[in-house]
Amino acid sequence: MTTLEATSKPKITVEVANEEKNGDNSLKRSLTPQNKDEPHIDKKKYKRAVKVNNGQYKKPKIDATGPIGVLDKEITSLIRAENLTSDSILNDVAYVMNNKDNEELISQYHRVEENVRVLRLTSSGEGMAIVDHPLDKTHKQVVIIPFSIPGDVVKARLFKTLNRYVQADLLEITTPSLKRNDERITCKKYFGSCSGCQYQMMDYDEQLRVKRKTVENAYKYFAPEIFHLLPEVGDTVGSPLQFNYRTKLTPHFDLPRRYLKMVKRGELEKLPKLALGFGCRGKPEWRKTEGFVETTRHVIDIEECSIGTKILNIGLTNERRAFKDDYVNYRKGGTILLRENTNVLNKNATEEDIQRELTEGSRNEDTKISYIEEDVSADKKLVKTCVTDTKQVVSEYINGLTFKFVANEFFQNNDSILPLVIDYVKQNLMIPNVKETEARYLVDAYCGSGLFSISCSQDVEKVIGVEVSADSVKMASKNAERNSIKNCTFLLGKAECIFESIDTPSDFTSVILDPPRKGCDEIFLRQLAAYNPAKIVYISCNVHSQARDVQYFLTETENGCKYKVESIRGFDFFPQTHHVEGVCVLSRL
Repeated sequence: MTTLEATSKPKITVEVANEEKNGDNSLKRSLTPQNKDEPHIDKKKYKRAVKVNNGQYKKPKIDATGPIGVLDKEITSLIRAENLTSDSILNDVAYVMNNKDNEELISQYHRVEENVRVLRLTSSGEGMAIVDHPLDKTHKQVVIIPFSIPGDVVKARLFKTLNRYVQADLLEITTPSLKRNDERITCKKYFGSCSGCQYQMMDYDEQLRVKRKTVENAYKYFAPEIFHLLPEVGDTVGSPLQFNYRTKLTPHFDLPRRYLKMVKRGELEKLPKLALGFGCRGKPEWRKTEGFVETTRHVIDIEECSIGTKILNIGLTNERRAFKDDYVNYRKGGTILLRENTNVLNKNATEEDIQRELTEGSRNEDTKISYIEEDVSADKKLVKTCVTDTKQVVSEYINGLTFKFVANEFFQNNDSILPLVIDYVKQNLMIPNVKETEARYLVDAYCGSGLFSISCSQDVEKVIGVEVSADSVKMASKNAERNSIKNCTFLLGKAECIFESIDTPSDFTSVILDPPRKGCDEIFLRQLAAYNPAKIVYISCNVHSQARDVQYFLTETENGCKYKVESIRGFDFFPQTHHVEGVCVLSRL
């Protein structure tokens, strides 16, 4: 921040971030007095201040396929659809920042707008609208309104000015969208404040249509060169469970410094109620919610989660009870892991047998491990517990197979949809024109603890799984052994160089890709193309990075032009939320 002497008093504080200088006219307006009583800034000194700030504060690198980068694409698309241009949008970011202590002026920008029509949804599940600029009616502003959906006409409080949009809270739904049904909201206590769910007010079929559009837009925005060549995006595959499906939750809490001082002084009785739960999204007035506790970081206090499994909600109750006594031992705050653990036991096992078998899990008031039972066959039952130790090894039972992994490591968090995904992947790994007598092979990049490698092993001669984590390689090998799978080999190494050690014939080999959110490295994609496998199934929790990777593979690699995209579709691993998993199938021509 640099303070400049204006041509007339008082001093003007000028604070300019690099990201504000991208042609939205913010700088131009910040240099122009809005009325005759406002001081004028010396433009030469202002430019020097910008130069100084540029030397001190570097513009953060934004991932184009991350939430901020994707939102930028979505705003551009909305502006064009409304027959506007980027020059039509004026947010005056620098001007607002320079005058943030001027309450009268700021109140003109951070204001209540009525009769705001919501036009679209972002891929993060928030409504998008366009309103008039508060001072200049020849310009517009894009507004982001959580918990609103297209077709809603709402009253909104605009409270934060950003570079390309203004953030708002939903105050009132004046006219509800035909797609809205608030009676459908299951989480009566928290929906509208909790950041975990976005779509509980929508019919599930509509949620699936929205997610199909998210996948389609991802390829439109991040694979524009090949978009016209792609097949139509398939319908999103729904989850058998729409609530109580999530097998991992991570509630957290903050301990503000002023409360920490009370703890040090032993003034525990003066401590207010602290929140243990999830991030709070806005302060809505359109429906009453419970659990909001004002802390420095706004965490909403959650007693139950409608998308968490039954045993995780039992575990949450247990941990909240312990939290009352334990939180004073933390200096700043913390995160609690709640991970479902599935044990396969004899159906005749008694409670005494079960407690003897269980070694780790969240405990009830009687200090016994809490559990629930589910019948799985005539002679077996599943006993589920909630594990809170991040280093504890846990189990999941999928399609008759048992998978063990470390509780804090990645594993898919919706068991109910996994059989559908696995079957779809297996079907699309099949290589056409290969005789039944000819051997087929599978390479599983980013294999983790072996979920897809082991699940797809029965239809191929050999599976090679590659993982960067040595612990995951060991776990995957043990998972193959415990499930009596003998044709799986797991290798330690970076996915970027895995094909150096792969000796299977590419004409008879399919490849599974299941990378982290950032997607695949270009080096890896070039090596994949050089290896030239017959079939590729790309699974991704970020359809935007997936679309980027698919375009790069097809247009920038040695053999990419020899492939076509057979199909693209989403799988709904997380109903009621904006998240969608994408599966793209490529085959060699």
